Amino acid sequence: MGYQDDYVMRTITDLVRTIAGVALGKNEIDYELPSLDDAYTPADRIYRHLKEMVDAGDINGAENELYEALDVTDRNYLEMALAFYMYLNQLDDNTLYTANYSREEIVDGINSVSAQFGISGFEHFVDTTMV
Repeated sequence: MGYQDDYVMRTITDLVRTIAGVALGKNEIDYELPSLDDAYTPADRIYRHLKEMVDAGDINGAENELYEALDVTDRNYLEMALAFYMYLNQLDDNTLYTANYSREEIVDGINSVSAQFGISGFEHFVDTTMV
C-alpha cells in the first residue's frame, strides 16, 4: 500500500470523524457488538450481517442491504452505517478490487447515507481524483 492509499484511507477516516462529530457528538465511531446475541439491537443485527457479507466478498450486496435497512429516524443507524464504511475502509485494495468496489465508492456511500439523515456539505471533503 502506497503513500497515496494511506492518505486516502486517513482522509476517509477524517470524513467519518467529522460527520460523527457534527451529527452524533462523537469524535470516533467505535461500534461494538454486544457479547450476547440477545442484547443485540436491530441495528446490531444488521451490522453483524453486513460484516459477514463483506467478509464473504459481497461488498456490493452488503451495501445494498444497508440502504434497504436504514431507519433515518434513528441516529443509531447512522452510526452503524458509518461503522460499516469504516470497516470497508480498513480492507486492503486487493480485497476491494476483487469485490469490484473502490475507495471512491466508500466516500460516495458515506455522503449518500449522511444525506439521507439530512447531513450534507461534505461531498468535496475527500479528493476523489486521488482515489
